[in-house]
Amino acid sequence: MRPIDKINQRKNLYLIIVAIGFAVFIGLIFIEKQLSPFIYKTILYSGLAIFGVGNLLLYVGIRCPMCKSIIGYVIVFSAGKAEQCPRCKVDLYRSQ
Repeated sequence: MRPIDKINQRKNLYLIIVAIGFAVFIGLIFIEKQLSPFIYKTILYSGLAIFGVGNLLLYVGIRCPMCKSIIGYVIVFSAGKAEQCPRCKVDLYRSQ
């Protein structure tokens, strides 16, 4: 398995967590009037926590397999394909 495959698995998992948190926000838009304020705030803060944890994991949860530096947002938001670690220049697409 190539290092980029492991990185992509983590990236996809963390993006799903962020999407779940965002979906909670979207769902609250439609059911806001039917909920009591206590339940609304509970769901709102839960969704905010899920969204925040997902974003935090995207930032610190994806690390270089060699130097262990944080490369989360470099991988997720790179305009092109991120082929190497920006710090140690290890090729992420080679087989180990």
